[in-house]
Amino acid sequence: MFVSPIAEQALQDITNGLDALLGAGTEPEDPRHAIGAIKQMEEVGRKLAAAQADMYQAIERRGLHRADGHFSPRVMVRHVAKLSGGEAAARAKTAAAMRDLPEVAERFRSGRLGVSQMRMIAKIHANPRVRPFLAAAQEWFIEHAEGDEYPDFEAAVQAWERLADDDGPEPRATKNRDARITENLGDLSWSLQASFGSAMGASIDEIFRHYVNAETLADWEKARAEHGDNAIDAHLPRTTQQRRADALWQVFQDAATNPDGGVPIGFTHNVVWTAEQYEEMLRQLTGAESRAVDFDAAECRTLDGADLDPYELAANSLVNQVRRVLVDAAGVVIDQGRARTFTGSARLAVQLVEPRCIWPGCWVPTSQCQIDHSVEHSSDGRTNPGNGAPVCGSHNRVKQRGFSTWRDPVGDWHIYRPDGTEID
Repeated sequence: MFVSPIAEQALQDITNGLDALLGAGTEPEDPRHAIGAIKQMEEVGRKLAAAQADMYQAIERRGLHRADGHFSPRVMVRHVAKLSGGEAAARAKTAAAMRDLPEVAERFRSGRLGVSQMRMIAKIHANPRVRPFLAAAQEWFIEHAEGDEYPDFEAAVQAWERLADDDGPEPRATKNRDARITENLGDLSWSLQASFGSAMGASIDEIFRHYVNAETLADWEKARAEHGDNAIDAHLPRTTQQRRADALWQVFQDAATNPDGGVPIGFTHNVVWTAEQYEEMLRQLTGAESRAVDFDAAECRTLDGADLDPYELAANSLVNQVRRVLVDAAGVVIDQGRARTFTGSARLAVQLVEPRCIWPGCWVPTSQCQIDHSVEHSSDGRTNPGNGAPVCGSHNRVKQRGFSTWRDPVGDWHIYRPDGTEID
């Protein structure tokens, strides 16, 4: 496992020790013992986190991630350890900071520097404008990390960064502008987060306020139609928050229908939905008693794998245009025979089945992937959905180095290295 037999034995000893600890139980006798146990276990956790960062550096230094086609050590660690993207990124930043800040790294390895504090330092280290000043300030960071409560330490570090950070010719807020929309898996709602520079933000604010005002006027028109001149705020059909959300929705709708906009006319929002679940949602909308649905087999998601609320989608389907695409034995069999590339409905049929690149550890969504032949076209592979898979451009190139793919009878993809062994 390790180059050094001593390291391999040490890790086994740690595993055996933790097994013994968990077997004996971790319930302290009293508060004094609880405090001691917290400190001792925290020190072990810190040392283990430092060892993980050291191993990350070794993987990066020796290029061990490249053998299985992983883009970076971060992707390899994320895949093998089944980490979130945020956790993998935090480990990558920690490893980079430990490489450049030996005094901080030594404190972390000794268990005297907390994981949260180390990650805060690593976050500051990731800022290229202040990175050159960090080495000289290591003792300052260590003193605050070991002596301050975490909120005080965080505030002190952020103040240090502001003083050390030279924005340069372009304001930092403009350079760091960003926007993202993320799904909340608990209730399948969506959250939008964005940040802009001063000029761009002011322009967006003005446009947005116009849309919010239009939604407010529409609500007052409805309220006055029902209550006349006696209409008051309580009679408005939507809350202020709802009008803001609907205004932003209208901005995107207008952008989608703008011939000069970034979204083409005729844009289609594809939804992968099993017929049984869709029919059941429609039944329930009519007031019928609900029936059991096999939710393990049911799907209601976007093309790229984001789960959707089936009740909300069923209601939307009653007022919006719906296109049905069947890709099983009960529907139309899509087969383009000996065509060299997947296009049109054949390409969509493959995308409907796989939400992302099939390469282990890769999270590139299917809409950004190429559709690759499992059995190569040059080897008489057919261009039909059964022989197609979404593979991102990078992994499609990796595949040409002798890797092979195979889809088993239950639909799972397997990737084999040039030596015939399978990537986990």
